[in-house]
Amino acid sequence: MPKKYEVQNLILQALENRDLSRIELLHSIRKESGLSISDKTLNESLIYLLRQHKVGVVGYDLKIYDGLSRVQSMKADGIIFTRFKNDSFEIGILISKLESEDIENVRNAINRLKIIFKNKISYLEDINLDGDSDATFNKIMHYINIQDDNQKRVMTQKFALALSDEKDSTETLRQLIAIFGIK
Repeated sequence: MPKKYEVQNLILQALENRDLSRIELLHSIRKESGLSISDKTLNESLIYLLRQHKVGVVGYDLKIYDGLSRVQSMKADGIIFTRFKNDSFEIGILISKLESEDIENVRNAINRLKIIFKNKISYLEDINLDGDSDATFNKIMHYINIQDDNQKRVMTQKFALALSDEKDSTETLRQLIAIFGIK
């Protein structure tokens, strides 16, 4: 098995249960695999996974600057990565987290959903959102939230399916955009 392929799998495994900064990710996969993985190999694998939309960037860990009062450059080690799980069940869980009392949970869920939505929309060449996918996402979520409970549940399931990687999900997203009158 090629080393880069193995590193990509190790990255995905490490991100399975929690989000990690680049430096935490490097330490984790070195420890788990016993391999001496270079920064270059890790970076190449991360870029590949980012391009494939299998992982994403969700934040920045400022703890890497502890003790420093003046920061002159950003370190890549603080970038926090997450694994995108694009099945309708996982996306449904993210959507349900939007109703949480914990503001941080809501913020993380909305950011992840917007990233997934942006990635999914980028495949729809026939849909022009005038570059504002966040506004379109917000309109869809608003429309879902104003429905009665039964209709809201159905629309949430449809939206989760539309954002997933499952068969016919792209067509479901096109239908939802048409329903909402968004072009």
